[in-house]
Amino acid sequence: MGNEVGRAGFHVTHTKAVSERGAILDEMMRELKDESVERWAQRNPSIVVEDEDSNIALVNDGEGGFDICTNPKQVLAYGNARLAKLSSPIRDPKLDPVTGKLKGGTTTTSMFVMHLPKSLCKEVPDFYPVYDHGEEVGRRSRWVARDREEAKQYFDDIVEYLATHVIPGGADAVLGVDIQFSESTPHIHVLADTFAPDPKHPGQLRSEFSRAYGAHRDVRDDKGRQMSGQAKFRRYHAGLKEWMLDKGWEIEADVDPLRHDKTATKEMYGAMMDKERALAEQEQNLAVERREIDESDKRLDDQWENLDIARAELKQEREQLQKDKQRALEEARTQGYAKGLAEGRAQAEELREQARQQLDNARALVDAAAKQDEPLPLAQARTAYTLATERFAAQLTGRIRSDIVRNAKDTVDRTARSDGFTKVMEDVKRSHDQKVRQRQHLRQNIAASVEQLNYADRSRDDYGL
Repeated sequence: MGNEVGRAGFHVTHTKAVSERGAILDEMMRELKDESVERWAQRNPSIVVEDEDSNIALVNDGEGGFDICTNPKQVLAYGNARLAKLSSPIRDPKLDPVTGKLKGGTTTTSMFVMHLPKSLCKEVPDFYPVYDHGEEVGRRSRWVARDREEAKQYFDDIVEYLATHVIPGGADAVLGVDIQFSESTPHIHVLADTFAPDPKHPGQLRSEFSRAYGAHRDVRDDKGRQMSGQAKFRRYHAGLKEWMLDKGWEIEADVDPLRHDKTATKEMYGAMMDKERALAEQEQNLAVERREIDESDKRLDDQWENLDIARAELKQEREQLQKDKQRALEEARTQGYAKGLAEGRAQAEELREQARQQLDNARALVDAAAKQDEPLPLAQARTAYTLATERFAAQLTGRIRSDIVRNAKDTVDRTARSDGFTKVMEDVKRSHDQKVRQRQHLRQNIAASVEQLNYADRSRDDYGL
């Protein structure tokens, strides 16, 4: 990796609350407290705990230099001493009733972060493990200073530039610094205030945030135009490049505005302080995400497979339930049928016997009626009719005049020989024939009923009923 390009730059964030300085220093100078090291190491996997004692914490000595810092309270005390010199009290931000956001107020604190260029580092490949759900899935590199004294000199030069050209109060406004060699890339934190000498009140300070970092009516560019905050930072970064090149550092000469033209408000401070951490962990996070996606796909496939299995099992359960239901119904029906069959069989037998008796009686009546109503031939009918009239005439003789009886007898005899008598007898015969047919039909119906009874008996025997 000897062809790494060296880049010089800085990131800065600002906050209005002086009370936040303690939290900033807790991370910035964590090596001064074991509990802080433990706490921040749990949050930042790039921290190498055994290298924490290689970090260097410094506090402003008040005389233009820095002393070794042994407690973050030393930095807070120096900053409070400068707060006491303000010619005007710090103004708190006020809530805007329209937007609901805090506006105004005095910006009191600035935090700078600068990294050692990769050209001044050496790579330690596969130093950090990359974990996914507790399982190691890869490794990532760590960059360490190739020469510790060289790195310290680089950071001294860059802090000197900030104190000379960027921080409004100069070196006196730098409250403390911390050079960190214990993470994935060496870097330095600089904590400064925004106060500079007040020309109207000798020996006192005033806020110069707008003059240094924002738009201010007294700060103009080469063409006399009021400079914006962005324009100032472009000038700061260009000046830093030139400063470091003049110091003999091999760094990239061109300014990358996308990397260096950045300022931040209090709300962005946490993200800016974590930038190095996020970059160092990016590869790990991507590996974890890829692994999670793969596992998610596998889990989804497993879920679909389990769903198909569950559907098949549910279908089998439904089919088995239907079979059990049908079997229970058939068993219940069979049990009820057997009981009812015995009772119904006795009743049916009794009814069939009654029907047989009724059919036998009907057949006997038909046969008897047929014997009592035999038809006579026409000649026999005439002879019978004549004999009957003679017998009747003999009985009447002696009671009525014989000539009257004889005349009546002759009339009757003529009637028996006449066509009219023949017609009467034919009518009698037709009536008799009709009765015969009716009796034959009745016999057929009786015979069919008897056959049906006989067929029912045979069917019952065939089915075991």
